[in-house]
Amino acid sequence: MRAADAGLSRLAFAALVAGLGVLLIAVLWGGAVYPGYDHARQFMSELGATGAVTGPSVSLWGFAPNGVLVTIFSLLAAWILRRSALAVVACLLLAGNGVGMTGAAVYPCDFECSRSDPSVAALLHDLFGGLGYLCAIVGVGAAALWARRTDAPLLAPLGVVVLIVSGVGFYGVVAELELRGLYQRAMEVALAVFMLALGWALMKGVRGVRA
Repeated sequence: MRAADAGLSRLAFAALVAGLGVLLIAVLWGGAVYPGYDHARQFMSELGATGAVTGPSVSLWGFAPNGVLVTIFSLLAAWILRRSALAVVACLLLAGNGVGMTGAAVYPCDFECSRSDPSVAALLHDLFGGLGYLCAIVGVGAAALWARRTDAPLLAPLGVVVLIVSGVGFYGVVAELELRGLYQRAMEVALAVFMLALGWALMKGVRGVRA
């Protein structure tokens, strides 16, 4: 591994850990101070919604930095894996997830993420959030395909599991099932686990096709 890429790998992993950490803290804090909030039945976006007591804090100090840092991680990973077109595409799709989170922070949903007479900001929130999740899911699938030909054998099966969990979670979010909050968190955790595994593999020197 080139020294420059080794340094970028560590920087990328640090950005990812910081991004996931700030999101976790924001959601836990927001859920604790939001009256009657139910993590299992309510979207995370409700914590950053317009009019919510936690709205500006969670959006600006939780969702936005998470999106920016995940984007940074993904773009650095794309550069490190630049010798593989499939890996670059996968990482750019993962970056789309970060961009989606950032956009969803800039344009919060309406109070309690109500769908009745949605504002322009709420429509943009759903657009950014939905496209971000779709990019992440497709990106994990592409990364799993790429990982099959690398010297990081666990990434591929992990990617398949994450693909299934995140696909089911996305369905629960879109269909707004009763436990939609749980479905969303399962998807978020699954995607986070895969990105952490990818970041760790990069630090350990995975770059391309195994011999």
